[in-house]
Amino acid sequence: MENICGICNNILSSSAIKKTVKEGKFYSVYFCKHCRIGMTIPVPSGPEILSFYDSENYRTWDGKRFNTVIELLIYISRLQRKKRLEKYFTKGSILDIGCGRGLFLSIMKNRGWSVSGVEFNKETALNISRVYGLNIKSGHPSDWGFSDKSFDIITMNHVLEHLTNPLDMIIECRRLLKKNGLFVCAVPNFESLQAFIGKHLWFHLDIPYHIYHFSEPGLIRLLENNSFRILKIRRFDLEYNPFGWLQTLLNVSGIKKNLLFNILKRPSIRSKLFKDINHWHILFTFMAIPLYVPLSIALSLFESFVLKRGGTVEIFAIKE
Repeated sequence: MENICGICNNILSSSAIKKTVKEGKFYSVYFCKHCRIGMTIPVPSGPEILSFYDSENYRTWDGKRFNTVIELLIYISRLQRKKRLEKYFTKGSILDIGCGRGLFLSIMKNRGWSVSGVEFNKETALNISRVYGLNIKSGHPSDWGFSDKSFDIITMNHVLEHLTNPLDMIIECRRLLKKNGLFVCAVPNFESLQAFIGKHLWFHLDIPYHIYHFSEPGLIRLLENNSFRILKIRRFDLEYNPFGWLQTLLNVSGIKKNLLFNILKRPSIRSKLFKDINHWHILFTFMAIPLYVPLSIALSLFESFVLKRGGTVEIFAIKE
């Protein structure tokens, strides 16, 4: 049976990542040479995708995932995101699709914005609505109830790669944006240097959670083909890029995949992931950190500003 690209319907002839195992299943990434976007094959079923984001598996009841120190750093990062958006609009209406813990929208609300959010897991959406008092929707876009041209800004921060229908979501965002509204989309960059070095062990590959795998040219073409004009491209993100390198370097060193990332999670989540952990792997992780952290920062800066192939890419685009 031929594999077909979910974006452009061309035949996917060869795999870029072959048979990566996750929980007893094998997944491959087929990269479309026409649209320069990769696709996880087989695509997880609907029930499987819902189970990935169960609030007891992916997040705790309040939407948080990490220990207190990491959560503080995430809060600072969300403040920086607010500042970037307010270079384009100082006030208005914003929709955050895949709003996670709701922290970013809470910050925007306190700043005076009219905020709405979407979180695809219904239980998490209800919890976040209760915790922050926000308007959080769940389910299919047809269930959200937003009218045409409702928002000045729509953001999707590392969400598009999780969707089974990213093209439909781009079209929906265009419908929901006002004329000259701003669309901001961030994704991992499948053509980055860290992706090339890490291959199936690249931290941001994250199969099968990530169904599509975007390159910078692929995402630009997808937006331009749907009447968005590119304003700005960010290839370096302090929250994602250095840690992407750090965890990738640890992964290719032969320790348990994504061990450090799981160590940083909250105890209620971490305890489920730490069955039969080799303590030598934990020891090696902490011994390697003093060497790998500065190396990760240097590599992040090099790939982002010299090669212009950052581990993540964030695109700011205007609805024309």
